[in-house]
Amino acid sequence: MGLDRNSPTPLYQQLKALLATQIADGLLQPGTPLPSERQLCDQFDVSRVTVREALRELSHEGLIHTVPGRGTFVAVPRADLTVKVSLAGFTADVRREGMTPSSALLDARLIVSPTPDLVEAMRLQPGDEVVRVERLRLVNNVPLALHTVYLNHRLCPQVLHHNLAQESLFSLLRDEYGLTLARAEEQVYATLASEREMELLNLSYPAAVLRAERTTFLDTGEVIELALAVYCGEWYRLRMQLEATE
Repeated sequence: MGLDRNSPTPLYQQLKALLATQIADGLLQPGTPLPSERQLCDQFDVSRVTVREALRELSHEGLIHTVPGRGTFVAVPRADLTVKVSLAGFTADVRREGMTPSSALLDARLIVSPTPDLVEAMRLQPGDEVVRVERLRLVNNVPLALHTVYLNHRLCPQVLHHNLAQESLFSLLRDEYGLTLARAEEQVYATLASEREMELLNLSYPAAVLRAERTTFLDTGEVIELALAVYCGEWYRLRMQLEATE
């Protein structure tokens, strides 16, 4: 099926409707990548402006989403995605649920002079440096969380030399550095997403998100990680178990 250039309907709307139909009919499966902008231009003999406008409308309707550095994908209903969180780490948690985890690395750098807040929260010693890693976390190619992690560089030197977009940080800490993650303290609260967070998580304004702040301790009592996470409020659930006491 092509585009009707004699129709009064703009080409971008025709292209948008065609792609939406392919998604609805299952020709484009949830979680699969769309053709690139250039491929769509060549396939339908239209300009890149036309393609981008069609994709923009599909994204606005929640049918597709774009992952920085990876491409554009058919959206998966967030209601179909449930991940039980543990100290095993995001990658292991997602795989345990039978789904495919992936990450887009947004930032990875060494902070030579941590802020006083970081020093206090991570119980840093004088001279300690901190590694900052920011990643967009995906499940079946769907962006579900934005994670920013601060690591005590003294406890995991050279960690920036690893492929942090592909490797599990918790696995690295255990296997590469022989560290034992003993426990974590976490607090969760609801807020509105920032413009950047809405763009990365493919959310529409106004978007409610849950923020989680977690401090992870080693068996020695030292803080190895301070993690800040932003979760889409549509799919993230906080479950607590309460036990009666005498």
